[in-house]
Amino acid sequence: MDLVESQSDKENKQKRIMKAIVKVSAVALVLGLVVVAFKPFFGHSTERDKIILSFIAQSLQAAHYEHITFDDEFSSKVFDEYMKKLDYGKRYFLKSDMDTLEKFRYKLDDEIRMLSYNFCDFATELIKKRQKEAQGYWAEALDGDFDFTQNEYVETEPDSLDYAPSREALKNYWRKLAKFAVLEKYSDLIDNQETLKKDNPSGFVEKTLAELKEEAVQSVKSSKRFVNFKDKDWISFYLNSIVTTCDPHTEFYMPDDKEQFDISMSGKFEGIGATLQSRDGQTKIVDIIPGSASWRQGELEVNDIILKVGQGAEEPIDIANMELDDVVKKIRGKKGSEVRLTVKKIDGTIKVIPIIRDVVIIEETYAKSSILTSKDGKTKVGYIYLPKFYADFNDSHGRFCSKDVAKELEKISKENVDGIIMDLRNNGGGSLGDVVDMSGLFINPGPVVQVKNNEEKIRAMITEKFKLAYNGPMVVLVNNFSASASEILSAALQDYDRAIIMGSNSTYGKGTVQSFYDFDKFLSGNDQLKPLGAIKITIQKFYRINGETTQLRGVIPDIIVPDSYAYLKVGEKESRHALSYDIITKTDYHLWKHKYSKAKVVAKSQERIKENPVFAEIEQNARRLKLRSEESYFSLNFDKYRADKKILKEESDKFNNISKEKTGITAGFLTDDQNAAEGDTIKTQKFTRWFTDLEKDVYLSEALNVINDMK
Repeated sequence: MDLVESQSDKENKQKRIMKAIVKVSAVALVLGLVVVAFKPFFGHSTERDKIILSFIAQSLQAAHYEHITFDDEFSSKVFDEYMKKLDYGKRYFLKSDMDTLEKFRYKLDDEIRMLSYNFCDFATELIKKRQKEAQGYWAEALDGDFDFTQNEYVETEPDSLDYAPSREALKNYWRKLAKFAVLEKYSDLIDNQETLKKDNPSGFVEKTLAELKEEAVQSVKSSKRFVNFKDKDWISFYLNSIVTTCDPHTEFYMPDDKEQFDISMSGKFEGIGATLQSRDGQTKIVDIIPGSASWRQGELEVNDIILKVGQGAEEPIDIANMELDDVVKKIRGKKGSEVRLTVKKIDGTIKVIPIIRDVVIIEETYAKSSILTSKDGKTKVGYIYLPKFYADFNDSHGRFCSKDVAKELEKISKENVDGIIMDLRNNGGGSLGDVVDMSGLFINPGPVVQVKNNEEKIRAMITEKFKLAYNGPMVVLVNNFSASASEILSAALQDYDRAIIMGSNSTYGKGTVQSFYDFDKFLSGNDQLKPLGAIKITIQKFYRINGETTQLRGVIPDIIVPDSYAYLKVGEKESRHALSYDIITKTDYHLWKHKYSKAKVVAKSQERIKENPVFAEIEQNARRLKLRSEESYFSLNFDKYRADKKILKEESDKFNNISKEKTGITAGFLTDDQNAAEGDTIKTQKFTRWFTDLEKDVYLSEALNVINDMK
């Protein structure tokens, strides 16, 4: 997740930036609309699309950290980015197509300035044509017979492939892809049959290999291999090729996509609280969120199939074969409004279920805590799990992670703990304001992070909202997927020497700040063209208080533990167009004073890690995953494929039970949480399942040992 400014910071900054954008856009927009009015366009781009492109172009020039210039070099990068988005696997375009498209490589900067979509429209029509042909190749291959005794191979890594020189070559590649898909399914069906036969030898009816092969073919035929994109999706691919060429975190959001982002940040939305799944043209209920409108109404059940959706008393709309996103749009709606679902029950009966929409809370988004006790019972720790740095920018009374963590610390303070473990593993970041505020719960008022804008102005952000809530021993858990705001908090606590950071070889390495700009605010009048969407732009880089940036390099933990993803290509350094690493002047700050020797604590932990057989297995598995992740050339010979698969399964089985055994630590309720959950069986069950997972976590077990050494 990206690091996003708080609402107040964003509003102050946007006033200046919006003036610049609107000033430049006013001229460009007039010129663009002249082009729209007098020049015929190829394809389906509209006046609305031209306006969006104008706002994107001017936003990048006025607000982006890198001072974007539209020139031939930029055009070439956009071209490469767009080709990857359209045909990443090189499964559609022919070599001759690429020769034709290549003529546009250095013209896209001119098209951006002219607000022209000629190249986008041309490429879109061409890829649609090639996709239709590919569907024919795929269907023809599946209607044929597959000889799995031949010694054929298929390459799946795009960088190892060239574009097909002819239709026949491309058709043959699709034949191999179809053969590989059937071979995978065929092999799985054989394995499943052997398992079922072993479990129930007397009542099992065995199928022949020919029958299993035919079943595999039919299964692959019924799978959804090709996505039917809409015109807005094709436009989005092109626009995002332009903006992501600036850096990996600058993105254009269509209105629906921006809504999803807001939901992910706030952890709430307005709807009925049911999770849907689309398969074979049907929309099925796969989960109902406890406490939601659907759950309270009581009639909607898992496995119900939705046939129609109606808005109150209006005529319901048949949703058969409708895209899942469109179904979701029709079911979601304002709190207090009614939606009527016509559903088919598992027994075949048809029922109309009226549901009054309400605010749906996604509890998994929010911070939660547990009390962890060591195996010997001598160490008791408060554990805080923070999945993201969430914030509700649209509701000042909504949920904010800084406030929630403050509440968790208040509950933990009543438990007489020896230390605190803050778990930021897999936390991709979120709100910049909240991570600055949250830092004040653990350190005295002072600088937390420095930010630099595109005018080279540097500002230290001070934590001052919250009073110090905890001053004892502290361990922060991170991994390769701890990014952005997670890196700010862990870096600040490391620089202050306030906590010991423990985790994989480094964090993600994202050191940039983004801000959202809603294009509807740029366009006065012309309401028929709205909504236009929004752009998220990288406007700043952030730096540690010691002057270093986390960009590309991340935060290096004090205690490095083996991690299954340690050798895989993950992190900002693997992203195309990532901004560079640099250093600025450090700011003034004072180190935290504590009683333990950090060097001794780290040394003792490293010795335990070295002697722990579970960590040794994790290290071996990490090296195995690296080797396997680099494989992209697969045999289409049945015997060779099965032999390779057997080796893979033996390897997988060897490491399958890592961290599945309990470590000896005990996880349980905080007193306040236990009182709140009393009588709520669903909440109690959720916490109990979570506690079981915590008790198997070898990283938590070692973190408890570290806290014990810090006492």
